[in-house]
Parts: sequence; structure tokens; C-alpha cells
Amino acid sequence: MNFLTILMSKLIILVGRVCHKGSSLPGKFALKINKNIFKYFKMPKTIIAVTGSSGKGSTSSTIANVLRQNGYRVVHNESGANLLYGILTLLLENSNLRGEIDADIIVYEVDERYTKYVFKEVKPNYVIITNITRDQPPRQGNTDIVANEIKKALTNDMHLILNGDEPNLRQFVQENEVTYYGIAKNKYSYKVSKFNSLNTNYCPKCHSKLEYNYYDFEDSGDYYCPKCDFKRPQIEYLVEKIDYDKCYIKINGTIVNIPYNILFAITNIAAAFTMCSLLGISNDKIGISINNIYKNKKLLNKYNYKNRSITILNNKNENSSTFNQSLLYVSRFKGQKVILIGWKEISRRYKFDDLSWLYDIEFELLKEEEIEKIICVGINRYDIAARLKYADLEDKVVTFEKLDEATQYIENKTRGSIYAIVNFDYVQPFYDLMSEGANK
Repeated sequence: MNFLTILMSKLIILVGRVCHKGSSLPGKFALKINKNIFKYFKMPKTIIAVTGSSGKGSTSSTIANVLRQNGYRVVHNESGANLLYGILTLLLENSNLRGEIDADIIVYEVDERYTKYVFKEVKPNYVIITNITRDQPPRQGNTDIVANEIKKALTNDMHLILNGDEPNLRQFVQENEVTYYGIAKNKYSYKVSKFNSLNTNYCPKCHSKLEYNYYDFEDSGDYYCPKCDFKRPQIEYLVEKIDYDKCYIKINGTIVNIPYNILFAITNIAAAFTMCSLLGISNDKIGISINNIYKNKKLLNKYNYKNRSITILNNKNENSSTFNQSLLYVSRFKGQKVILIGWKEISRRYKFDDLSWLYDIEFELLKEEEIEKIICVGINRYDIAARLKYADLEDKVVTFEKLDEATQYIENKTRGSIYAIVNFDYVQPFYDLMSEGANK
């Protein structure tokens, strides 16, 4: 039965490849035919899972690439299929008919709400939890719901890799071995919080309000409780220096390039660096490998066009933290600014029209900036404009239905540096419209 199930599933995979359609269908078919199919697979000794609200794909991809460059045979769900059927399809694609996985290590990203299902079948030795933030509220609910789902999946024999700067991640630690990464105080840190909507700012032990020596972002930073002994843990993998202008960081004495000059890129790489070091790869080799990954990568997010600076910030919708990261990025630069915000659709996977997450975004930060215009474009342009009105920015707002109309207005009616905060569906179209003859 197991043999036939795998054979038939592999035939479905082959048909999908011929038709150029990758899907979770083979996994769905296999599990329906044989509910115990996971037990048939002979797994490698090392299995790494990456979960969290954001950064799963980038972190797991970096880990997989570094491992491969250092001689490991790695199975990784590069397609992003991170639910149970997708993980099963991954195993089917990389096993023989006897269920033997052709790899030294499995690295997979997994949807945070599905960890309790996936971990039961493909139990990891190492679990990286990137962050827990407000993400896709219509599907996920609040952060407590998501955290509780992950807790159900964890066992004490799993080695956790966590960002020690985020107090809300400490709730996952029971009797587990834990390794923390984090960021040292640097020129981009700030003393007074810039954000009103913090994820967690109360001590989990005595429920007193946490205080901070410095913040890196939202509730992330060097925190401590003024009433008890709860505080930021000892950081074993420390980002000692950040240089956004030159796009590199220094972690545990090693210089590492970053693909984008934004904080999430740093924390994702720090997580990957930590994981690969724990597997015995030297810091120097990890640094070289990460630099190899990004050395030929052009920073799509920043270029010049007709003597104007343009920055494209690929933003994850339904996630206020990623949007706040973009706003924090914009605030690092002086001078007149033109900001474009918009998307064709909220999500490529889930057809929600809930826009409550717009009110979690700290648009009020823009009141401190030299804003020439804020252009709202796409299907939810009026909803974005309404939120900006609530932030007392309505006098700066212009709306357009179509992206080409918006870019024509920017070219002909504005002069400031341009920042496009857009979803995945506008990144390449905006670049194409605003790059002819660009000095890249």
C-alpha cells in the first residue's frame, strides 16, 4: 500500500511538472489514500523547522542555501507550500519508492497555525520562531491565538532558536534548550518608543509594564521588568554593527551582507546564521556563503531615475509590523518625500476584504516627515486615504485607480524622493513604469 501510494503520488507530481502546475495535490492524494503515509518515510537525523508571522521563507531559504554551499544535501520547500499537504508533497518529491529521503537535512517553513499538525508527522530537532505579530487578522485572529497554536506543537526536546530582543517569544520556552540571537545598541536604536501598538509590553511573570534601555523596533529591544528579574536574556549570536548605507552587518565578529537595508532582513539573516553555526559550520564559512547568496543580487528597492531617488519597499499586506518597518525606513532619510501606497489585491492566497489591519499601522509617523504627496492607488485606495485622514494627513493625499496614472502624476507633478510601499503585485510593474533609462 505504501509503495503504491508513493508511486501514484509521484505520477501526479510528474503530470504537474509537465503541465507547469506545482501544487499540494500529491500530498492531499497520498494522505487520503493512506492516513499513515508519513510513518513510511525514513527521515534524516536533522530536521529544521522555521515558523512565525513573517520571515519564514527568507530565513529557511538562507539556511538551505548556506548548508548546500557547505556540502550538505538539503530538502527544502522552496515553493513556499507550508501546510500539511505541501510538506507531504515535499517528502514525496524527494524520496524513493521505499520512502528513503535523499538528504542529510530537511529544512522546511511551516505556517504558524499548522505547526501542531506538521510537527506531529515531521518532528523537527530545531525550531526557529521568527516573530509573533499581528498578521492576517481575519484568518489568524490575535497573537495569543497564534502563540497558543505553536505551543501545542512544541515538545521539550526541541532546540529553540529565538530572537532574544522580542519578549513575546519567551513564552515558548519551557524546558527546551534555547539559543538566542539579537541586536546590540546601534545608531539606529531609539530610547523612546515610536509605536503605540506594541505586541507585548508587559512582564509575563508579574504583569508589570516592561521598560527598555533601547528599542530596535516596536517591542523589540533591550527590555527589563522594573518589578522582578525578567529581562532580555544573554544573547549568544549578537549583531554588533549595522550599516544600512553599505548593506552589511557584523555578527559575532563576522561581516555579512544583507539583501535589503531594512531590519527584517537583518533578523532573518541572524536567525539563519545562528542555525548554521549550531550545526558546526564556522562563522567565516557562513559569512562567505551568505555573501555568495547576495553578491550578484541587485537591490531592486533603490535606484535613480531622472535624477530622482526611488525606493521600492515590497510590503506584506495584513501585517502592520512589516508596514511599520517600511515607515521606519522612510524616516531615516531627509528631504521632501513622495510616498506611493497600494496594491491590486490584499492577498494572493486568501480572499479577505477585511482592512482593520490598516489601523494597526503607525501612519502617524509620517506627520514628522517632509511629505510632498501621498499617492493611494489600487482597489483599496479610498480605504488607505481614509486611514491617512484619521492620521491628519488628508491634505497630502491623492488617489488613483490605476498604477500608470499614479506614476504619471509622480513624474509630472512632484519633485521629492519617491518611496513606493507596495504589495508583491505592484513591485515589478512599478519598477517597469519608473525605470526607463534608470541609472541602476
